[in-house]
Amino acid sequence: MISFILLNLIIYIPFHLFEEAIGDFPKWMYEHKWLPYHMTHGHWMANNIFIYYPMLLLAVFIYIFNKNMICFGVAILIWGLINFGDHFFYTIKDKKVSHGLITGFLFLINSVWGLRFYMLSDDYSTLHLMIGICIGGLLFGLPIGLCVVAYKFFDKFIK
Repeated sequence: MISFILLNLIIYIPFHLFEEAIGDFPKWMYEHKWLPYHMTHGHWMANNIFIYYPMLLLAVFIYIFNKNMICFGVAILIWGLINFGDHFFYTIKDKKVSHGLITGFLFLINSVWGLRFYMLSDDYSTLHLMIGICIGGLLFGLPIGLCVVAYKFFDKFIK
């Protein structure tokens, strides 16, 4: 299962972020009301490196160092599904491909296979799956909220 989890992290940086960057994702986030500010690319990247990625790494480390906390590993796979779902939803809504959809498909494929592997394993637990879904949602949503809160902090260093 660790291979699926680590592959989501590898897809995220650098591939997913690169795909989003070439589509001016900070502007997209502002236009779609995900953020109250239009960030520079540098500011957006700082948020990804110092807020988003560390939260994902923390979940991975919790799982690696305590295999009983498999819900944190599951959460990384759920986060990948949510990330894909977000790009897929906005591709349909906007009637144009959302930047991040292509690597989002990689998240989808990897996460589905990882969850399938997990659900067929002896480690499967409905409770851990449900907790993993909740943590995965937090891993997706909380960094966006923290990004808004930390905007002025990062803004001092980016300008």
